[in-house]
Amino acid sequence: MHANFIKVLLRRLRLVKIDRNFLVFLVFLLVSIIFWFMQAIRETTEVSITYQLKIEDVPSRVIYTSEIPTEVSVNYTGRGWEAFYHKFMLNEDHELTIPFKDINRSSGRIVITADNFRRAALKKKPKELTYSSTTPSKIEAYYSNGLHKRVPVIFNGNVTTTGGRYQCGIRLTPDSVDVYAPDQIYDQITSVRTEKVTFEDLEDTLDCRLAIQVPHGAKIDPDSINTQICVDIFTDKTIEVPIYSENMPTSKIMRTFPPKVKATFLVSSTLYDDITEEGFIIVVDYKETNANAKRCKLHVRQKPEHIRHLRISPEYVEYVIEQETE
Repeated sequence: MHANFIKVLLRRLRLVKIDRNFLVFLVFLLVSIIFWFMQAIRETTEVSITYQLKIEDVPSRVIYTSEIPTEVSVNYTGRGWEAFYHKFMLNEDHELTIPFKDINRSSGRIVITADNFRRAALKKKPKELTYSSTTPSKIEAYYSNGLHKRVPVIFNGNVTTTGGRYQCGIRLTPDSVDVYAPDQIYDQITSVRTEKVTFEDLEDTLDCRLAIQVPHGAKIDPDSINTQICVDIFTDKTIEVPIYSENMPTSKIMRTFPPKVKATFLVSSTLYDDITEEGFIIVVDYKETNANAKRCKLHVRQKPEHIRHLRISPEYVEYVIEQETE
């Protein structure tokens, strides 16, 4: 079957008429390409060879706190054929090695200079080529000598909710991260912030992952955290809270009328049953009393964190001060 197909194909090709002028054109085109190629491989040209960058003998305590490129392009000049050969056909170990001890270091900052690259590249340079330059020509980075600490994360954003719903808390997991930094900025970092975000018209709790804003020259671990913005329906709740007195002389007792007041506030439905009178401290201050006044103002010294729009009724109470009997 295959033999018959070939015979038919050859027979049909013999029937094709090729214009003589077209054949002449093809011959001249081929000759031109050959001359151009031979000229090109004799001319001096520049070739770029990419090497993997390796910094060797790094002390175990050193932690890089900024990114260092993993590749470096070394530019060589040479004859076209030799340049082509070394770039595409020669199977070499393309790794550029620079000893850590040879790198300029100062106050947690390293600088890999053009001279560092040149010395490393000359060790790898093919003998037929001439070293020219590197890209990049210089690398600057920061490192830490193992200094690290744990600092809190601060949510950095704006949140709005739809009508009848309220933001009732923001949970960050983890709520603190490890910071590695050079000596000169280590003590300045006491907290870090999430990326700047805006969430509008939330109707329900939102879960997302936010990146950490990393101070320049530092490294954060982890560099992003889980964030939960809690949104819930708030309802009114009223409880009775006892009144306490403060700044009382040891020999006296203050009695208020009534002895308890009503505390009315908004609370989320999920926390409704968790809010009790133990979360409040409402007081009258003995220093604000005097013989001519029969009423005293109430002060809220403590209230639960997740309530809103607290109202105390009444705001003033009557009182009597008695001598304590032994």
